[in-house]
Amino acid sequence: MSDEKLKLVDTCALLVLLGEAQEIANADLKNLRGFELKTEDRNRLEKAGLVDVRREGRRVFLGVSDHGWRHALDLIGTEPPKGSGYKGAAIYAQVAALRNYLGTAGLALSDYFVPRPEARPAGPAPEPAGGDVTALIRAAYARVARQPGDAVGLAEIRTALPGIDRDEVDEALRALNREPGVRVFGEDNQKTLTAADRAAAVSIGNQDKHLLVIK
Repeated sequence: MSDEKLKLVDTCALLVLLGEAQEIANADLKNLRGFELKTEDRNRLEKAGLVDVRREGRRVFLGVSDHGWRHALDLIGTEPPKGSGYKGAAIYAQVAALRNYLGTAGLALSDYFVPRPEARPAGPAPEPAGGDVTALIRAAYARVARQPGDAVGLAEIRTALPGIDRDEVDEALRALNREPGVRVFGEDNQKTLTAADRAAAVSIGNQDKHLLVIK
């Protein structure tokens, strides 16, 4: 697919998933967002490496892959597919405007598309009383991050959680990644990663993720 223009349905799927900025159940994509991604289209996007697909029992979860985040706008191209009519013209005009804005502002796509913010109380997050590892991770993030929305390395998060089993932290990070306002993602510039960053990575969708953002 990288040598061809995306189909209009591919473009629409990427834009909808980018708008989520996090994993979403395929059923919710249809029921809550009004966008039905059929199996053949989903498989094509997954094969192209643009979308991560995770299966949990009978449920299917979708999210833009690291490759998709880095290259989505370039892959979409500049001209709508032939026969896409006014819908294609409108969508591609907005993509062109977005590409121009990000380039002018020096922003990455992930700076523009962010998860929907959670309602959170003012001030620092309270320390959880129980053994909920997801809550412990949230509390560690609140201590380490300068402000909500900052990208924090998982190496820092793990350092802030001594004594907790690595597998438990990994599972909690995967669970958090499915929650609103949370994104666990890979570092675009792999050359900046230290040995500690690589060792602290969590595998999600068969890809290493190094950073955590909580809104």
